[in-house]
Order: sequence, then structure tokens, then C-alpha cells
Amino acid sequence: MRRVKITDANASENREIWLALRRQHITATDWPRINGTSCYGNASDVMTDKLVVHADNDYEDSLPIRVGRGLEPLIVDKTIKRLGKGDYLSQVFISRKHMGFTPDLLQINQGTDWALSEIKVSKRKWSGTVPPEVLDQVRYQATVLGIGQVQVVHLELSSWEEGLEMMRAGTFPARRLAVYRVEVNEAQRNRIERESEKWWKAHVLNGEPLL
Repeated sequence: MRRVKITDANASENREIWLALRRQHITATDWPRINGTSCYGNASDVMTDKLVVHADNDYEDSLPIRVGRGLEPLIVDKTIKRLGKGDYLSQVFISRKHMGFTPDLLQINQGTDWALSEIKVSKRKWSGTVPPEVLDQVRYQATVLGIGQVQVVHLELSSWEEGLEMMRAGTFPARRLAVYRVEVNEAQRNRIERESEKWWKAHVLNGEPLL
């Protein structure tokens, strides 16, 4: 485990502070874009996000985002029931050095590694394999915390309309959740930290925000 800074800033309650903190770090969402595994942008987009002051337009109200946002608390509840009693954090910004991320669910254990869960909702079939962009994301999260494993909890939908029906019902069958455990060894974490720090220093650290 690494010593990290935990804030109370999150996307819904302290959004402006949360956005400012994200701009000051490479986040777990940024890392797949920097590595070229993300379908939602590339390294140039990350540089723009960090160095250009612009309107907040990354919180679009599309159907997939609304469904994912609406189902996530239900998935969190089922995940907590499976993990058991403990102290949990969710949707608060956590950082160390140039790195940061916002956990979907983090169980804080005394005297042992913390248990991190990343929640995904999609129509995409994973077929028993975590997609490369999600692997990059959770390996980066593990690097920030200095832990050796992240569990990815995936809810596959047949349609976004099915997701809306689950939201209206306020529940869904627990058997629909697939749980993957991603191992991240020390060598991987050290490499991610070195490479992300190198990228940060080369592209962001000495940059001045542009209006």
C-alpha cells in the first residue's frame, strides 16, 4: 500500500473542485487514452484537458451515461453485500504525486491491502476477457494505491432500454454480474509510475493553462 491523499471532492457534489483536481493529475481515465487503448480519445485530448481552460462538456447526458450512472449505485450495493462489512469509499478523488483517480468502490481494510472494485455497464460482450482499455485503467488505479489486485464488476445489457427498466425497478438479478480479478504485480506498477511520470513531465508539468 502507498500513502495517498483522499479528498471529499466528487463529480456530483463538488464538481468544480473535482474537475480542477483531475486537471492537476493524470487520471485512470486518461491512462488508456495516453496508451492508445481507449475508444474515447487519445493523448492529444488528455493534453488539451490539462492545459486548455474550457467549458465542462465531459458530463454529457447521453443514454449510455445516464444508464451507467443510474445503475452504478445498485451494483455498488450488491458488491458491498458480497464483500461484507467494512469501511467503504466511493466517488472521491484519490491522488499520489502526478497520479489520481476516482474509485467506484474502495473498501478500506486495517492492516492489509485495500479492496478496489471498478464497475462497468455496457452492451459490449466481454466473452470472459477484460477489454484492454479497462485493464489499463485498473492497473493504473492499482499503481496509485500500491495494491496487487483490482476486481472488475461488469453488467452486460442487451440494450440501454433494458438498463432503464432495471433503473425503474431499482434492482436487477445478481447473477447478471460478471466479476473479474485483475492482478497487478510490482514490476507492472513501477513501469506504469515511471512511464506516466515521464509523460507528465514532457507534456504537462511545464505547460501554462491556455484560455
